[in-house]
Amino acid sequence: MTEKTKKDNKNLIICICAAVVVVVIAIIAIVFATKGSAPIDDSYFVSDDSKYVISLTSDNLDYEDDEYAEYAPLVSHVVYYYSGDKITGMKTYHEYENADAAKEAYDALKASGELDGADVSLNGKYFVITNDSSEYEDLTASDVQEQIELMEMFQNMDSDDIEDEE
Repeated sequence: MTEKTKKDNKNLIICICAAVVVVVIAIIAIVFATKGSAPIDDSYFVSDDSKYVISLTSDNLDYEDDEYAEYAPLVSHVVYYYSGDKITGMKTYHEYENADAAKEAYDALKASGELDGADVSLNGKYFVITNDSSEYEDLTASDVQEQIELMEMFQNMDSDDIEDEE
């Protein structure tokens, strides 16, 4: 091989390596950019080893006297993220019939000023509020777990009472 051919091959290898690096960086950037916007479905709202979930249906929540009652969600899922016994985050997912209904509620509440200063977003049929740390800093994972157990007990009592009355 001549010196020129060796140099051309070396330059080609360097160009190929640089192209591979650029592609890998682009893929990583895309993954990180879309990570937070992945669609959510009902399977997300199950307590596991990193989060506790409290789901409240519109029957459990009283929106009748609220001036924004027409924008009441079907279900509100309160998700507490935890590590050990420390609550590390809290989000409230208000579930609507579809993405259009969630956006309509979001737009109406945003226009009214009700959401000023709140960290809000849309994710499909969910209108998501990321709660400020002041709302959960005094809670522990054990506190939340007790709240869930208490709520489940009351819900079971209510359904048992209804069955007894029938």
